Amino acid sequence: MADHADQAPSWFRQYVILERAAMRAQLQYRVNFWTTLLGGVAYQGTQLLFLGVLLAKFDLIAGWGFPEIAFVFSMRLASHAFYVVPFGSLMMTDFIVREGDFDRYLLRPVSPFLQLLTREFRLMSLGDGILGIGALVIFSWHAPVDWTAAKLAYLVVAVLGGSLVETGIQTFFCGLSFLATSTFSLRIFADDSITRFSGYPLTMFGRGVFYGFCTVFPMAFIAFLPGALLLGRAADVPLPTWLIAASPLAGLAVFALGYAFFVRMLPKYTSPGS
Repeated sequence: MADHADQAPSWFRQYVILERAAMRAQLQYRVNFWTTLLGGVAYQGTQLLFLGVLLAKFDLIAGWGFPEIAFVFSMRLASHAFYVVPFGSLMMTDFIVREGDFDRYLLRPVSPFLQLLTREFRLMSLGDGILGIGALVIFSWHAPVDWTAAKLAYLVVAVLGGSLVETGIQTFFCGLSFLATSTFSLRIFADDSITRFSGYPLTMFGRGVFYGFCTVFPMAFIAFLPGALLLGRAADVPLPTWLIAASPLAGLAVFALGYAFFVRMLPKYTSPGS
């Protein structure tokens, strides 16, 4: 029992040490730091700009106006920030496996998954974080929500839950990397789909596709479902209200499934040098 109790703090300490070293390596080049940081803000900012242009043209999307969609969109940005800042290096797993660097991870007395997380600190993720948190603060203020302490707490839990959904999806692809030569196209497809669609009212795609977004590719849990509840639009969603309210818990489930798949596939890894 004591070993299990000590495991989480040990993981956290190791993560902080390794991530700090990765950050120091990136911060040696100040010009690169600022240009990459601004690149992250610009990349996500174009999505927000597109949203404004789209709604200026059509006024409503599936009956939702700009303040409502902007709020859900900002939840998606914030959730993405809480995924990409600590877990963004998972995107490099294909390269690490293909080049044989993963061999060294198996020899070190540190979790291979933890080493994947801290392989490199992605500077662009800081730009994502700045824009995501800033947008959430601004659009939450203007959202048609009668804010209370309970609703604010739910918003924080929902954002963190959404980040775990995205992390779980990418962790699943990490496990798949041990079997497939490359999962890059699948990762890009997932990342691009989440970026383009998860900040909008997903019911606009019809019930069949919407249920797919709740099961096969569960991006509805990232922002739309908890956002609909906070906005008082739960009646627009073809799901029981209790399930919509519990949507932040999906993050834990998706991450647990993704990590379980990663652990199960780990013995399937074959060194490219063998």
